[in-house]
Amino acid sequence: MLDKAAEAVSESAEQSQESVSQHNFNTVAVDSMYRLDVPKYMKKLENLHPEASLQYANIYKEAYTVVIHESKDEFVEIFTELDEYNSELSPVENYVIVQKKMFEETISSLRIQDYGLVEINNLPARQIKVFGVIDNINFAYLVAFIEGDDNIYMIMNWTTDDRFKRFENTFEYINGTFKLL
Repeated sequence: MLDKAAEAVSESAEQSQESVSQHNFNTVAVDSMYRLDVPKYMKKLENLHPEASLQYANIYKEAYTVVIHESKDEFVEIFTELDEYNSELSPVENYVIVQKKMFEETISSLRIQDYGLVEINNLPARQIKVFGVIDNINFAYLVAFIEGDDNIYMIMNWTTDDRFKRFENTFEYINGTFKLL
């Protein structure tokens, strides 16, 4: 009986959303490129993604955030040469298409949901939810793509699928605080 009560409390805690209040976040700047807010409970890590310029996580909560950026001009040039770039779409829209194809290569049972988001802090942006299985673990991502003058940025926030509802607002908040410096 006690085990069932403890399980119910645990499940309830997993599904309740976190408070998204500015005082629960720290602003982190990366070089002189950009800044964004991450939850105070997240710590800087170095091993989440080899190409990330920002990597924060809380391994106990299983909540992760990384930012990857690349030169917009190089991206356009490379994918134009590969005949994979659609000049009728914006660079950020092309980047989303490329990244979706990358997800298809690495995530099984993939489901992608687009948001209606078109900008973050006056910059062209897109946001998607990604659900799938990696190494037999069900994951959920909230990913933002942002087009700056020189770079294209991808903010990847993720957790296990069963914790996503709890962190979804937090991940949206993180994405919304992205600002170029």
